[in-house]
Amino acid sequence: MSRRADRPITVTRTVHRRRRRVKAVAAITVVAAAVGATGYGAWQLIEENEYLLDERCSVTVGEVEHRLTPAQTYAAAHLAAAAAERELPVQAATDAIAISLQETNLDDRADPVEEETEEVDAEEAEAADSEEEQTAPAPVLFADGGPQWDAVKATSSTPTTAEDFYSRLIQSREDGGEDAWSPELGLEEAAETLGRPQNPTFYPQHEELARAFARPLAGLQPMVMTCQLSQLEVPGPDSEGLGDELQSTLSGMLGAEATEVEGSGDSAVVRVSVSDVAEEAGATEAEEDQATQDEATERSEPEWLVAQWAVAAAEIYGVQSVHAGAYEWHRDSGRWERVETVSEDAVVIGFSRR
Repeated sequence: MSRRADRPITVTRTVHRRRRRVKAVAAITVVAAAVGATGYGAWQLIEENEYLLDERCSVTVGEVEHRLTPAQTYAAAHLAAAAAERELPVQAATDAIAISLQETNLDDRADPVEEETEEVDAEEAEAADSEEEQTAPAPVLFADGGPQWDAVKATSSTPTTAEDFYSRLIQSREDGGEDAWSPELGLEEAAETLGRPQNPTFYPQHEELARAFARPLAGLQPMVMTCQLSQLEVPGPDSEGLGDELQSTLSGMLGAEATEVEGSGDSAVVRVSVSDVAEEAGATEAEEDQATQDEATERSEPEWLVAQWAVAAAEIYGVQSVHAGAYEWHRDSGRWERVETVSEDAVVIGFSRR
């Protein structure tokens, strides 16, 4: 055997570095694969369980996205529908939503209906069944108090429900004069005219957000409002409750038999006919003095007023889909999508997940 073969193998510094690099690269590869797998698994878990879903309704105006929570959107829809029912300009709904945002953050402050806990005998139960069902209290979306916003104690009260708010607004218009409410008033002036309890300068900060939602909820801008809602804790389908509220909210606009409930449970469908709605109905009448100047008048579309109201009420009544015209909103996607089946002269509200 040659002397070269007997020579011991010496690991040089260069070889040692190379081996360390190979081991380091291998370790990094293993760690990266593990992290990637863990991250993908976590993302799948999050996606399937919607842990990161930010429930919201949004309206984009230009490059600005305006957001409200589902509960706030439902309250805003209530105010917009109340304005439409009274054939008020859309600015009335804008003012109402903005004022409510300042005073209650569009949060219903009404006391919940207390359930009876005392036992009743058979006769009392039968008598109670024969009476008409008690309706839930009207949503309290405005703060109580007097217009002396800088006083320690208010000396008079202000409207707290939509009905009272619009009654005072209408009365102000009918009275006329310099202090009368009109769509041309800025929000600060409107708050002063309506005797709101807080500093009038606080209200204008909410006008842009209020206007963004008031217009689609009044039926002026179809499909611009989207609502991303979770499927994790969907309330049980309440087609009867939705139909009753919609019919009572827009009874003057829709007519007595416009709302029809078909089926029950998940298979229920609420069909709202808008074919008999008068053309002049809606929340967008222009002021008479502007009409005489031959200016263009915005008109709401009752079909989309009902459709957007139904989307806003989806979180309350377990709605899964709303079909209006050639478009449909689904709870899964949260967006309006074009469909092949066209619903003519009716809004169809479904409770079954596709």
